[in-house]
Amino acid sequence: MTRIPRLACGLCVAGSLLALPAYAQQQDDHRFALRLSGFNPQASLAFSGEGTITDGTETATFDDSASFGIGREWRPRGSASFRISPRQRLIGNFYDYRRGESWSFDGGTLDPDGIPGEAEIPAVEADARFEFALANFNYEFAVVDTPTFQWGVGLGVTHARLETQLRGTSTGTDELDPESVDVRWKRSEWSPGLHTRLAWTPGEKWRISLEGQYLDADWGDFLEEEGHFERGGLLVEYMVTERVGVHAGYDWFRLKLADGFRGSIDAGEAGDPVGIARLDYDGTLTGRLKVHGPLAGVSVRF
Repeated sequence: MTRIPRLACGLCVAGSLLALPAYAQQQDDHRFALRLSGFNPQASLAFSGEGTITDGTETATFDDSASFGIGREWRPRGSASFRISPRQRLIGNFYDYRRGESWSFDGGTLDPDGIPGEAEIPAVEADARFEFALANFNYEFAVVDTPTFQWGVGLGVTHARLETQLRGTSTGTDELDPESVDVRWKRSEWSPGLHTRLAWTPGEKWRISLEGQYLDADWGDFLEEEGHFERGGLLVEYMVTERVGVHAGYDWFRLKLADGFRGSIDAGEAGDPVGIARLDYDGTLTGRLKVHGPLAGVSVRF
């Protein structure tokens, strides 16, 4: 190979290497980006309670827990970002999860060890509906900003809406009357939160990003209960054209809430031979919601 072709090849290679970061920087110059996705999460709901109960003389502790799996259902998810400057962005996310489940128990008998006789257990049917919507809006500043890599941190606000409805009925037995219950619990509040994002552009058309948010219920008017929210998401994006692309990823978030309770139970009248007039109890009830699953959709930039 002569010197001139070698020099030409060298210039072509150098030009190609310089073109990648230049292209990545050009792609980041888009002012607005919108991602519309389908989210197919799996959810689990867990409760635990612990506390103490006393008759004024002796004290006992108690604790119990239960968990429920909630099936998958496709839900919409959206995110958008607006570039103020090369290092500053406004980023928003929206999630909407809702699910209904039904449970039934045919009843039966209970024969405790050491206790004569059997106890009849009524049949129970229950329908539950759970809804969780989350929207956050964050200001982000890029602490690290290169043509192919960016790390941003920021602050923002989060609006969360939680609603649970439970309807249940039980049949009667010889000792118990039929019962029905209809319970609805709803919260819709705001809170400040923390935000961070890592973005990497390994090639002309590829983008990989990792994003996370965190908030604590004590920071603002989020919920009366104590608790915190954590969210993380991984996204891989391929730009089919300069403005339109497709993406796929995985999203995960968890909400933990704890609330105290206290009260008393009338165990008998004062002067009763048993010697117990009232039982006082107090404790903490904790609920955990975990939602995670894949997502896929379309990206638009302009």
